Amino acid sequence: MKPMYKVINSIALAGMIGTMSIASYPTPASAAKTKAEVSTTADTASTKSNKNTKASAAVVKKVEQTLKKLTKKAYKLDKGSYIDDYGWDFNILGTPFPSQLLVDLKGNIQSGHIQEEHITFYIENNKISYTQQNIDMNDVAEQDIQAAEEVFSKLDLPSGELDGAVLQHKGKKQIIELMYTNDKYGTWIGVDKATHKVVAVNARALADDYFNKGQEAVDEYHKKIKAITARQLQDSGVAQAELLFGIDLNGHMVEKKAFPSDRALFTKKGAPTVEGRFNSDGSFYSMHIVYK
Repeated sequence: MKPMYKVINSIALAGMIGTMSIASYPTPASAAKTKAEVSTTADTASTKSNKNTKASAAVVKKVEQTLKKLTKKAYKLDKGSYIDDYGWDFNILGTPFPSQLLVDLKGNIQSGHIQEEHITFYIENNKISYTQQNIDMNDVAEQDIQAAEEVFSKLDLPSGELDGAVLQHKGKKQIIELMYTNDKYGTWIGVDKATHKVVAVNARALADDYFNKGQEAVDEYHKKIKAITARQLQDSGVAQAELLFGIDLNGHMVEKKAFPSDRALFTKKGAPTVEGRFNSDGSFYSMHIVYK
């Protein structure tokens, strides 16, 4: 299997807040493909960055202490890039692959990841959200591949080549995430290893692409996203969850999140929680069942 790693720019990382499951954020791919994808789907392209606002020594120390507590290893941060009125985007020094964190003004890690040779830690709200490791395709059950390909065939996308797999540990769940690629985009499909059912889909080609199209295009995108109502998201979310996962979201409460602005949460007592990211047409390009 090809070696896989991630590249995230500061804008894309800001868009990962609260989405550290399959959607946010960074998923395995070649460096070139992933860099192109996160650039075209960054949620916070209109966020201004002032690189002259340096994080205090106290903030840096707090973050580094949190990382050591979570991973049992000492890490150092670079100077970071300031995100106006929010905090900093830090690169982690000394890791074999790009590793980044989004930190608020009080030094709390909102989201991010650390990628070592054999394991990646995903962090959300000062806690390990889940871990991920590369696996050989020979270790993936044929049932899992069949389940993923059946769902992939339901997406309005060109055919993709199965390009690799990772194993994610989310709470008590083990999720096999399969990556499909074509000339430009990647699609990631997560399958529950125990049940062989699809529990996550991230089709980046269905997201809005306004990279290098100017501020007017960015502003128009945010205007459309803001205008989409919870009722519209409920209609599209119910249909897509049934199509992709075979679950019924009727009766779920839909909460449209303020940041990132394309995020929605479907909740209902006694039923699975589903999180999604939607495009300016009100359709979801990414959905996953939330595990804690």
